[in-house]
Amino acid sequence: MAKTLLQLQTSLAYRMMEDSVPSGTGELARRKSFINDAYRSIMREHYWWFTEATDTFNSVAAQASYTTADGVPADLRAILELRVSGTLYNPISQDRGMASISTPYNGYSQSYFVFAGSIYFVPPIASSGTDAIAIKYYKTHTELSANTDTILIPDIYSDAIVAFAYARTIGGEGERGSSGDGFAEYSEIMKNMREEQNKYLFAIKSSGNTLEAEYP
Repeated sequence: MAKTLLQLQTSLAYRMMEDSVPSGTGELARRKSFINDAYRSIMREHYWWFTEATDTFNSVAAQASYTTADGVPADLRAILELRVSGTLYNPISQDRGMASISTPYNGYSQSYFVFAGSIYFVPPIASSGTDAIAIKYYKTHTELSANTDTILIPDIYSDAIVAFAYARTIGGEGERGSSGDGFAEYSEIMKNMREEQNKYLFAIKSSGNTLEAEYP
């Protein structure tokens, strides 16, 4: 199971040689900020394998663009693959897509682009269909706020967040040596994550899958 904010706070407290999570709101907020700093630092580095997801939503005849209100996933970070009724659509750049809107989309077929969080189909899909649009995509993360909020990172690598937050916390108390140890552990876990990411991407490449993400 994915680790919760409370579990991360508890692990951090134990590293600080404390019996439980501090009760002071100020200290809790400070440590939560350090945990979110670590989470954000990790998540922005890659389109990690563990953020892959799939979803479907309905097509509407002649509708030019789709937003979250139409079924586009709210946690969409980048599209890996998009199909309409099983047909693969190819991404085109925003400038090419926007420049052709008034033509309308002459010279293009079965394409799409992403602009301001909306997906534009080039040309618009001709017919309506239930769950006709299928996407494979990378999820974006959300900041941890409630104790029950969970991270996307697999449990086996969750100590990276704790190590980073520990380094920030203990460093603020003047123990620079211990802070260095925390950052060293964070760097080592991140090295392991990158190695697994590279193995995963190599396996995809070896299988002939050359799909690339289309960035919103």
